Amino acid sequence: MLLLVGTIPMEDMPLTYGPVRYQPDKLTIGDYTLEGQYVTLGTAAMISSASATSQAIGSDAPYALVVGDTGMGDGTMKLLKYLVDEMATMKPGVITLHYILPTRDPFINFVNTAHSQEKRPFLIADAGALLNAKAVKMATKFDLFTPDPGEISFLADPEAAHPAYVQHFIFSVDQTEVPKLSKDAYDHGDAPRYMLVKAPTDHIIVEGKVVAKINTPNIPAMEPIGGTGDTITGQVSALIDSGMEVVAACEAACKINRTVGELARPSPDTTIAQFIPFIGEAVKKVLGK
Repeated sequence: MLLLVGTIPMEDMPLTYGPVRYQPDKLTIGDYTLEGQYVTLGTAAMISSASATSQAIGSDAPYALVVGDTGMGDGTMKLLKYLVDEMATMKPGVITLHYILPTRDPFINFVNTAHSQEKRPFLIADAGALLNAKAVKMATKFDLFTPDPGEISFLADPEAAHPAYVQHFIFSVDQTEVPKLSKDAYDHGDAPRYMLVKAPTDHIIVEGKVVAKINTPNIPAMEPIGGTGDTITGQVSALIDSGMEVVAACEAACKINRTVGELARPSPDTTIAQFIPFIGEAVKKVLGK
């Protein structure tokens, strides 16, 4: 079972757990339905993408554990406590953590609980979860990170406990620096075995070394669209959960995401909500499903 975890920037969304079903303009998680802008906002974009991918490849529906959190951190605490208390019952095969607020002991408890399971889940982190894993020195306990070049800069700085304090200015990272930064992060113990670095040229990293680069289809208009990194994370999560080998899943996710851009024909005002409906078609085109 694929379990997708993260906060949604809503004040009134309760802790919600259940199977996921994406439809354009609607995302159902258990008995709760997100509509409109919330379907493709942050964690929800990742969940919608994973659901669309699972539907296209004929896999079981993923499950999601989400809660509203507008920046106070109370939602994050609820998520991590639920995971610790219920993981043995849920028995997820893959857990992907997305947007969460910084926390120390609850996060460490979650990771330790995952590693104590009879069958340890494959652990993926993106966004806030990725940053938190590095900050509390738990990066090597994960299996896959899906950072962008700015996040790689944070991972590569052994002294930085927060992205604001990175020595290498994160907004000026050139993608040609990705191989060195990835190696530095792994050598310092601040990266897991696998990384999918999302950039104009996507890099697949294994134990700090580049094993594949994906740059086609090349759709420059995708770069400014907020959420396209979230969709890759959802896609690779679904593919790994389906049994695909990790590097192959990373490569396929990159190609699927780029093919979505090719199909959507984005312009500067295209939103991620217009992007996700093409995932099913892109999966079939790339994988021949």
